[in-house]
Amino acid sequence: MAGTVLLTGAAGAVGAALLDVLRAASWRSRCLEHRRTVRGADEIVRGDLADPPSLARAVDGVDAVLHLAALTHARRPQPYAEVNVGGTIALVEAFRRSQARRLVLVSTRAVSPRGGAYSVSKLRAEKVVRSLGPRQAIVRLPEVYGAGGAEGVDRLVSLAAASRTLALPGRGGHEVSPVLVDDVVGPLVAALDADAAAGRTYTLAGPAMTTRSFAEACVAAFGSGSRIVHVPISALAVASTLARVAPLPFYPDQLRRLLAPKPGPSPEAHADLGFWPRGVEEGLAVTRERLGRRKEARSASARPRIPQALGRRPHG
Repeated sequence: MAGTVLLTGAAGAVGAALLDVLRAASWRSRCLEHRRTVRGADEIVRGDLADPPSLARAVDGVDAVLHLAALTHARRPQPYAEVNVGGTIALVEAFRRSQARRLVLVSTRAVSPRGGAYSVSKLRAEKVVRSLGPRQAIVRLPEVYGAGGAEGVDRLVSLAAASRTLALPGRGGHEVSPVLVDDVVGPLVAALDADAAAGRTYTLAGPAMTTRSFAEACVAAFGSGSRIVHVPISALAVASTLARVAPLPFYPDQLRRLLAPKPGPSPEAHADLGFWPRGVEEGLAVTRERLGRRKEARSASARPRIPQALGRRPHG
């Protein structure tokens, strides 16, 4: 189908990684810019999920919508409902009135009535999108790393790269299914026009492992001196309660999100979306090389430049 796609949430880590993939697949990107600057888009439209007129302008003339924007951390349930549910309702209404052919919602594998306010808000957003019937598709992402994010498994990667301590909930036995960001952006783009994806919901997942195993893989990949420590679940439960009113580096629903049951992977994602996640060892090697290139680029840009006149050799 390829044409123009409206991308929400393009300023985030996964959103930024999508732009090059969209371009390679012959999509023209129109990005909804709210608070953070979006770089690399073909077109920018200023707007807000809470502003229906701006959404109508953003959707006008596009062929598809890729809805990635979401609030992932809040201290109260209401902001999740306002952004993740209310914002999705407004976008779906704008989509209904447009000529766009498909809306793809980027959801999460952490969808569960027992997963706390964020998880519940994403379940409700999925229900809103499914009302579009075959004009929609939903792709649930697992724990994504390699995008330079500051939370979840990507935070463990960053800490290991910096030889800092990795703190894990409990004994580190909770299951995760980490996936390199490079391995999810292609399937998200494929969902925009794959015939098989019409009206479908996919759950993506990498190799299942414990948080302890992933942390150990991070330490090994970077050859760092990071220590792995364990935080008692009882202490995190207390912190979850305090986090409702105190500005702790922890949010009230994070523990419930971790402990909640999660849907299994969709085998059909391979054939329908081209989802073939690589192993964690290979994915972390790619991430290590990428971080190394970024570090070299920052170092090069920070070096003082010698004026040309001062750098010439004397004649004679």
